[in-house]
Amino acid sequence: MKFCMVLEFFTPHYNGGGERRYYELTKRLVECGHQVDVLTMRVKDAPDHETINGVNIHRLGPVIENPPIRSKSDFIKYFKCVISWIRTHNYSIIDAQAYSPLLSGLVASKVTKTPIIATIYDTSCNSQDQWIQFSRLASIAEKTLTKLPYDKILTISDATYNSLVNDFGVSESKLKMLYIGVDIKGIDKVKAEPKGENHILFVGRLVPHKHVDHLLEVVNNIKDKIPDIKLTIVGKGVEKDNLVEYIKEHNLEDHVEFMCDLENDELTYQMKIANMLVLPSTREGFGMVLSEANACHTPTVAYASGGVVEVVEDGVSGYLIEPENKEQLQEKILYILKNKDVECELSQKGRMHVEAKFDWDSIVNDYIKLAYEIINNKK
Repeated sequence: MKFCMVLEFFTPHYNGGGERRYYELTKRLVECGHQVDVLTMRVKDAPDHETINGVNIHRLGPVIENPPIRSKSDFIKYFKCVISWIRTHNYSIIDAQAYSPLLSGLVASKVTKTPIIATIYDTSCNSQDQWIQFSRLASIAEKTLTKLPYDKILTISDATYNSLVNDFGVSESKLKMLYIGVDIKGIDKVKAEPKGENHILFVGRLVPHKHVDHLLEVVNNIKDKIPDIKLTIVGKGVEKDNLVEYIKEHNLEDHVEFMCDLENDELTYQMKIANMLVLPSTREGFGMVLSEANACHTPTVAYASGGVVEVVEDGVSGYLIEPENKEQLQEKILYILKNKDVECELSQKGRMHVEAKFDWDSIVNDYIKLAYEIINNKK
């Protein structure tokens, strides 16, 4: 088969959970003998065409200076470029990622009579902090785009699956759920020092719904009890300036460090040396960093939102917290930091949980079967 993946950005120039999922999926599709083209927006200082692990990356349309920030005109130009590209290339199937690529992918699908999978990671909760840009327009677009006539909608958690059915009226016959896998072999190849003490890690975009500010409040509250507390924040985004301002106002410079644009091995190293990974997010389709942390023998603490409840086994691989309950968040973080035996037990059981539930090989095999079924049904 020849796959066309449509998404706005791709690794290594943007490393969101969705982008990293496509990276892991597409390289395995190539290993299985399939051809893969990825169509993304152009990014400053990135080549228009390159091949990564056998995957052909084609960057089209406007040049984006600071992903993921883009203008309405950027969306329109990219939309036109995607349709033009697919019209002049032959593909077995198109896979378009939510949300803006869905429309261009669908139009191209109809024009070329190519079957299409719509990949939707999560849905909004109609809250102002759930969108990075154009929140009112994005909310309207979500309601429209979820109802378009794709051949299949692929979700990555039961939570998103159920939301599409119950909140957006999507027929279950149109839906398929496949989890995001974990590259356990790749993780195990990365060597790291033994874990230190009192080291917390956050990995993700610095956007409002990730609530990194809640984590900073916790660090500020416990720094007198644990003077050597350290928080490493891996990511970038629109909230960084606000976070830096909070750090300065509360004299947290010695307790917090920022990192960004880490390669996969560098990110794995940070997960391995941390005592826990914390994700205080109120919108997550899955929470890929949580399963990866567990694979690194690192416990997790997260708000119980969306697909997170399917990744973290509460009290086994980590702890689930009532969303926005900062007191409970602080309580569980302190509990792990003060009880090394608890940290060790969560570490061991978390690794076992990932091995049993999130194997990439079986997930990719199911994805290939799904693609064949869709193509055959289209004939």
